[in-house]
Amino acid sequence: MTTDRIDHALLDTTSRHFLGLALGLILALAGASASADEALDEVSAFDIAPQPLADALLEFSQQANIQIVMVSATVKDIEAGGIVGERTNREALELLLDDQELHYTQHDDRTVSIQTDAVIEDSASGKYWPASSSALLAQAQRSAPQKQETRNSQVSTDSDEFDRSSLLDEIIVTGTHIRGIAPESSPTRTFDREDIQISGAATAQDFIQTLPQNFGGGSNSDIPAGLPNDSSAGFNSNQGTFGSSVNLRGLGSASTLVLLNGRRLAPSSGIGDFVDISMIPAFAIERVEVLTDGASSVYGADAVAGVVNFVLRDDFEGLEATVRYGTVTDGDLEEYRASVTGGLNWEAGNALFSYEYFKQSNLGVEERDFTQGAPVPNDLLPSQERHSVLASTSHNLTSELDIFGDFTFSRRESEQAATSTNDVVFSSLPSSESLNLSAGGSWQFSNTWFVDFSGTYSDVQNEPEQAGGFVSKRKVDSSLWALDAKISGTLFDLPGGDLKLAIGGQYRDESFTSFRVDTNVTDRDADRDIFALFGELFIPIVGDGSTIPGIERLELNVSARYEKFSDFGSTSDPKVGLLWSPVENLKFRGSFGTSFNPPPLGRVGATDLVASVERMSSINGIFGLTPGDPSIADVVVTTLFGTDKDLNPENSETYTFGLDFTRQWGRHDFSAAVTYFDTDFEDRLGSTPMPGGVIAFDAPNIAFHTPELLPDGTVVFSPSQQEISSILTNLDALFANEDLLDSEIINFAFVVRNLSRTTVSGFDFDVAYALDIDNGTVSLGLDGTYLRNFRQQGAVTTPLVEQVDTLLNPLDLRLRGRVSYTRGGFSANAFVNFADDYAEDRTADAAKIESWTTVDASLSYDTADNYGQDFLNSTVVRLSMLNLFDEDPPSTVGNPTFRLFGYDATNASPLGRFISLELAKRF
Repeated sequence: MTTDRIDHALLDTTSRHFLGLALGLILALAGASASADEALDEVSAFDIAPQPLADALLEFSQQANIQIVMVSATVKDIEAGGIVGERTNREALELLLDDQELHYTQHDDRTVSIQTDAVIEDSASGKYWPASSSALLAQAQRSAPQKQETRNSQVSTDSDEFDRSSLLDEIIVTGTHIRGIAPESSPTRTFDREDIQISGAATAQDFIQTLPQNFGGGSNSDIPAGLPNDSSAGFNSNQGTFGSSVNLRGLGSASTLVLLNGRRLAPSSGIGDFVDISMIPAFAIERVEVLTDGASSVYGADAVAGVVNFVLRDDFEGLEATVRYGTVTDGDLEEYRASVTGGLNWEAGNALFSYEYFKQSNLGVEERDFTQGAPVPNDLLPSQERHSVLASTSHNLTSELDIFGDFTFSRRESEQAATSTNDVVFSSLPSSESLNLSAGGSWQFSNTWFVDFSGTYSDVQNEPEQAGGFVSKRKVDSSLWALDAKISGTLFDLPGGDLKLAIGGQYRDESFTSFRVDTNVTDRDADRDIFALFGELFIPIVGDGSTIPGIERLELNVSARYEKFSDFGSTSDPKVGLLWSPVENLKFRGSFGTSFNPPPLGRVGATDLVASVERMSSINGIFGLTPGDPSIADVVVTTLFGTDKDLNPENSETYTFGLDFTRQWGRHDFSAAVTYFDTDFEDRLGSTPMPGGVIAFDAPNIAFHTPELLPDGTVVFSPSQQEISSILTNLDALFANEDLLDSEIINFAFVVRNLSRTTVSGFDFDVAYALDIDNGTVSLGLDGTYLRNFRQQGAVTTPLVEQVDTLLNPLDLRLRGRVSYTRGGFSANAFVNFADDYAEDRTADAAKIESWTTVDASLSYDTADNYGQDFLNSTVVRLSMLNLFDEDPPSTVGNPTFRLFGYDATNASPLGRFISLELAKRF
């Protein structure tokens, strides 16, 4: 396809046929939905299994967008029949309450209370409930385009005595250990299955990449061969398995803690520095919770930039099968995904099993015009094939004790073809296996107190292999054992509500080994034990029943964690969060916390400090470099690679300030949130940041003319014999074509050390609006991040250098706009993605890089039970289109050493227009 496009909406013939077929199928299935003036007369698609009435009413509330007000004792021990298919909300509610001696009263358009004429005794508390009593049982999100976390649990009552079955349903959300609250003083976002599906994402990585808060740099499968300004990225592509990480704020793949169902996972890569989210089956994800400030006080040292928690499906009745096919409209890349999920619910528990198959072919440089001149073969995106299995079960042994068990397993094989700068053709053929097991339970030993306990085992086994050229093969094993226990509950009542406490402990055993099969050498081997104690207080100073003018709510959340590492000493990290709501719809919030992050085990146990001794003329010739001066054009240079022998932990401080505003009136729903964040990340591990993203072999040439661009000590001219001898003492290997004692230059630019500091500050914002119209709902929104600065300091002796808006670094502005329309089972969604323009470096005459705007769209229809016994009954058809107008990424200078050809792989994608069609069938 040429770059001279007359009409961006014009697709090639194959694409038009594929798109037309899918679009026609969706529109043919979509029928008119009934509408009404009142919420109870609206038609909703219900999928409620037979279960206790309290749980059924909770699902009804969520699916119908109606608040249900009820005393939990009123429905205790009552079973409800299931409802599947489209019905008016009134019909569904009457079916649930049928023959139960219960009736409902509608208080306003979206609020209904459930009552009985009898007087009920709650056997758990011994308290009698009159029929007129009512309390919040379930409050669903209205059609709000932004998911708002609720302050209270999903189930609560208005008395001092609590029903045990209700309390066991209280959820624990990301960012806290306390049941039934959300840490609203910290910026947290929750995305559900629908958010993932309408985005068009096929993998967890695809969805995370849509978030403006996430930076595409670091360890990702989209990065062909590492990055010149991130020494860790190459261990994922060159010595890893083409995994993918979360990189909030661009603070590094090792700085965001990734959890699965709230529990830790073993890290991946050739150095064990990040969790590979591409091994998590996307179809099994129920929701994604994203906390975008430090959380070391709650979860541990490595939650520097934030926490991302993937919560998997665990409660499903029946059988569901899906198939998905996708393809680019220019090139040969194709994608296949198929899954099957089966679930069974019984009176006291449930069980679920899910299998997913995913396959994606490669994308070569020859398939893209903007990579002209790149040697062939060279893959921009590798081929991947993955099998994933999920199994989970939970059971109520008694009314006070729940137990659970989870199992996930994934195996992936990849392949990437490449051509080196000296025209050597080779292939990377890595494989990876991930196994995660966890089991535990929750015991309610009093009306308001719980003990939660769990054990976790996680293991990742990678086998990076390279064929052709430099042949190598490794076996990498990364494992984690963890035991967790905590106690939480209500200490006493305050005028603003219940003062809640959580205290607990954790023990972890972590290990990492990397074994070179081809040389029979273990080059990385380390383990560590971690013991932790933590505590958290939720203090509602002002709340319901105690409001005063100007203070509707005032809450304080305080947490701290003590951790002792077997190899890096101990640390205590606190966090304080404050929420102030002057009026009902407006909240101001702030938080402050610290983090202490030890180096990854693959760095600690490294034996990779290597020296290469060459003439500068040879290096300049190989990499096409210009000598900094004739006097150094042919001198002997010793270049060091690998990891420093004396590493220290990284440290950080983070604070945030923000506000949230919501308002609902009539059929309108509006929300706005803005957060200011500031993180100071010191003693960071990394190699010397190079100006303009140039290769570090060029450091001597740069340092000769402009030494201020590099940290002191990066390049040593005319080294003493003592300095040379010190190098020899610490080396693990030496490759010399010249005599090291003749060295006139020593280049430390490649060595990973605790030499850098990063400060980042800016604003996150999200504005959303929804309107209920006669035949559906229209939603609008804008999500974005603006970076005021992203500064890096090469060492304590050098100044902070602004890196925002430069090549291979985070951009100052990223936006994602959204508009959607829903009507019955039909949904249409469009997203506009914007990445601001920037420059190659910070110099005055630096080349400019254009902004990039792409459009994504999706259409879907859920037939529910509208087709009787027909095969199309209970079927979902979904058409997704990424980069609809096939916008090429902005043109940038290439870097053949890292196989970066004509675009910035950290801020853009080479994928192009991608169209997929998915069919899902429920049985």
